[in-house]
Amino acid sequence: MNYSRFRSDGLAARILAATLAAVAPPALAASPAAEPLHLSEALELARAGNEISEIALARIERAEALRRQAMAQLVPSLTLSGTYTRRAREVTRTVDQDEVTVQALDAFSGQAVAETTLFDLRALPLIRAATSSLSAQRLESAELERALAFDVADTYFTVLSTERLRAAAERRMQVAEQMVEEVRLRLEAGLANRNDFTRSDLERATARLELTRAARDAEAARLALSFLIAAPADRPLVEPGALPEPAEGATELAARALGQRRELAALEERAEAARLSALAPRLGFVPTLDLRGLYRWTNEAGLSGREEDWNLGLTLTWSLFDGGDREALAALRSSEAREASLALAERRRRVALEVEQAAADLTAAGAALGQADTRLEAARQNAEEVRERYRAGLASALEQADAQVSEFEAEAELARVRFARALARLALERAIGGSPLATVEPLPLESSTP
Repeated sequence: MNYSRFRSDGLAARILAATLAAVAPPALAASPAAEPLHLSEALELARAGNEISEIALARIERAEALRRQAMAQLVPSLTLSGTYTRRAREVTRTVDQDEVTVQALDAFSGQAVAETTLFDLRALPLIRAATSSLSAQRLESAELERALAFDVADTYFTVLSTERLRAAAERRMQVAEQMVEEVRLRLEAGLANRNDFTRSDLERATARLELTRAARDAEAARLALSFLIAAPADRPLVEPGALPEPAEGATELAARALGQRRELAALEERAEAARLSALAPRLGFVPTLDLRGLYRWTNEAGLSGREEDWNLGLTLTWSLFDGGDREALAALRSSEAREASLALAERRRRVALEVEQAAADLTAAGAALGQADTRLEAARQNAEEVRERYRAGLASALEQADAQVSEFEAEAELARVRFARALARLALERAIGGSPLATVEPLPLESSTP
């Protein structure tokens, strides 16, 4: 079997696991007596323990803060201030035979200023843009968690696949050990030559090497799953039930993907936010109207004799010319809005392509599964016939070893293709914007134990 191809079969989680293996504890051995780990539970563990969920929430909180900041432009503000002044001497004056304190030795004063914008047309599109950005971030955060769920599902199936391959390698090792013992007995009885024993011993060494590689791959996959769910993955895995075939064709699936992929909805919101942001500077020529109210108190009445005072004021601001800053900012944001619209269009086309490719990969995986099943049946029959012929002295050890290798390769290929089809089905569901649990029914059909 070509293990190098299997290890590089589009599974980025294995690269991560290989890095973790250098610092991780020894093998994550699953205990057969432990409670099985279902795919649905693995998804819940990832949602609760993986940092991606908190990152998604933090991004939503940041977008909400930006929206509140945009709305603050139209919300009244109130500022309170107080002052205490200690002077070297007190200054008084006599006015109409009354002594008036002009400057007190200990002076206190305070004021309250309320300000609000009554009319600013630029604020409205900025608030709407912030609202669209918040909606986009909520969609993107949901998509981030959905991507995590599919990563967990992919790795879950990878663990099942690698452990199935390890089981096949263990069976090959057992048969190789048995074959060596048979050849040894035949050699002692004079019914075989030394070359037969050497060839069978070489097959045993090769089987041991393949078992070592399969065990390493299984351990790496377990480490990757443990990392994604942020919990030990040392329990037997339950192989999910049959994956239902999609009822629609590739064209219908692509249309469904365009309607339910959250990332596309998020890009639409981003494009709308960019369009509204570009509108704001173009409204800069419209006058703005502000209201300001002030209340003041002091213990220094002064010549006026009043300790309290207040006033209201309206300010009309009309910026007729700002040196071209508004036009430059509008042009900049318009280009950003155009880029966002083009990115949305490009992503729509790419999503349709992803769905069509995933559908084609699923069809090819189904055909490969049928071929692999037929190949394994033929290899098993051939291996059994060769073993019987070898026991009868009608076949050589070389023929028996070759038949054993062919049987193992066919069994390993069937396991790989079977789970490759499951991964292809997950990839299709991912492409159309679905959920991992929409494609599988966790049924306790078979537990995976190392």
